[in-house]
Amino acid sequence: MTVHDPRTGRARLAGRFIWHYIEMVVAMSLGMLLLGLVWGAVLPGHLRFEVSTLIMAADMTIGMAVWMRVRRHGRAAIGEMSLAMFAPFLVLLVPYWFGALPGHLVMSIGHTLMFVLMAVAMLWRREEYLHRHHRLRVPWKWVRRAAVVPAVLLIPASVSAVNTIGKFGDMYRARPDAVSARPLARAHDPAKPTVAFLVGGKGANAADLLGPYEVLAGTGRVNTYVVSAGPRLVPLTGGLDIVPDLTFDELTRLMRERGDSLDAVVIPALQPPDPAESASIGAWLRQQSAAGALTVSVCTGARTLAASGLLDGRPATSHWLRLSGLRKDFGEVRWTSGTRYVDDGNVITTAGVLSGVEGGLRIIERLLDADTARAAAQRVHWRHYVPGRAAQIPEAALEPSDVVVALNASYQTGPSTIGVQLTEGVGELELASAFVSYTEYSMVGHTVAVGDGVIRSRHGLTFVPRSTVAAAGLDRLLVPGLDAARRHPAVTAGPRPEYLHADPEFAFDPVLRDLARTYDVQTARFAAKTLEYPVLDVKLTGSAWPWSATLVPVLLALLGGALTVAAGMVSRRLRARRPDPLDAPAPEEPPVVPAPMGKPPKNG
Repeated sequence: MTVHDPRTGRARLAGRFIWHYIEMVVAMSLGMLLLGLVWGAVLPGHLRFEVSTLIMAADMTIGMAVWMRVRRHGRAAIGEMSLAMFAPFLVLLVPYWFGALPGHLVMSIGHTLMFVLMAVAMLWRREEYLHRHHRLRVPWKWVRRAAVVPAVLLIPASVSAVNTIGKFGDMYRARPDAVSARPLARAHDPAKPTVAFLVGGKGANAADLLGPYEVLAGTGRVNTYVVSAGPRLVPLTGGLDIVPDLTFDELTRLMRERGDSLDAVVIPALQPPDPAESASIGAWLRQQSAAGALTVSVCTGARTLAASGLLDGRPATSHWLRLSGLRKDFGEVRWTSGTRYVDDGNVITTAGVLSGVEGGLRIIERLLDADTARAAAQRVHWRHYVPGRAAQIPEAALEPSDVVVALNASYQTGPSTIGVQLTEGVGELELASAFVSYTEYSMVGHTVAVGDGVIRSRHGLTFVPRSTVAAAGLDRLLVPGLDAARRHPAVTAGPRPEYLHADPEFAFDPVLRDLARTYDVQTARFAAKTLEYPVLDVKLTGSAWPWSATLVPVLLALLGGALTVAAGMVSRRLRARRPDPLDAPAPEEPPVVPAPMGKPPKNG
């Protein structure tokens, strides 16, 4: 007789209970992810915090309820579990409406209570969650058929993963060699306003930084410095390395020696810094704001500004694609959209990327005057300047046609290794247009800063190339800058140089036209959309769609399907050749030998 240890049975039941809990957590996460994609496509991108919170709770509840139904749970158990998931957020929104609880605490406390109440609901009906009737049984033939789908998609998914990870990884990758270069020494004029442009050690967006920099520096009436927490080379978008002018301590010392103070700080989108640098940046921003400096964020530089606490309780804006995440992470900020910038006294926040040009013009209006701002807009050929107020812009959202960027990141067949020649005196906006447009905002390739040595931009910034033209292995060689197009600097190796800026116009216009002509029009339109730059008056001509990049995953899926079918045929043939033990001949039995006959009994 077999004796069962009762402790083993209890451990098995506890494991079944915990596994059931994990299943429901996975189901609710999938519900939030999949339904979130649906709502993101059909709902406006500027939902109030409480509305987006309730939608999130409903998404999780639906995912969990569907899975419980698959598990054949009763309506009562599904209703109780749904209440356990939804109720915490509904209750916590009440103190949020009265201003007693900030948004980030609603999210963190709500999720904690939800997980606890889910476990309580399971314990309340523990027999239901332990009963074998609710174990999931899937027919084996369904598993075999379902396995065909990932097998077919394995090759295109693998190619997509390798290409996408490579392109995103290269975008702000630090240079592998140790190169030192000194910034250009500039005279400081205490009679002029002073504006500092912040960069982080892990990198900053080139257009967010260089757009407003050229707008302000081009006036000749502002002291402009790129500053960082420490002395190091900083990667900008696409591998463009900049040498900061000053560290925080050096700027403080300069201001003290000149008897001056900082008038404004511009914060572009930064790559997430390490904790020590993040704390240093936050403390420095609070210090400058307390001393009276105007703080201005560009695009998702608003995340850095919000993390410092300087946006708490204030209206603010950012890039349309990042606003939903900012609302979740910083619920105490009153995020808005559809405007170039929000001016709230000593804080200005701008919308995405090229809205930083408008932010720079607003700084000029605040620190100098409107005439200087108008002249600055004309100097960089910015056609969208509205004096004295923020212009309204379309409230963008993701659309089906935006899948073009995923196709480019995964399967782009056009020229993908793009050299950008650094030339002395190049305009900052011209430089930014070449590095951000082909990488972060279209994903058609990765850029390489090439040149023969350190160069200075038109207004004194210092940049260091990463390679020479001969050593870079380029598919294209782009030379930004109107001055370079006029003088045609000598290039002795590599592809034929292509001069991006042949005419006086806004620096991004010819680059967007080149994107449309070399790759496709939809890619150029997506780049303009994410740059938050209107192109109704920019003529884009070329292929309407990246057809080759669309065809590649189809061919790879067909290849995966063919390999799957071939593997199945080989497997069946091998099984057919294997002898079946039931078909083997039965062993011969030994002949039966009759027992010897005994003597017949005698008659009595």
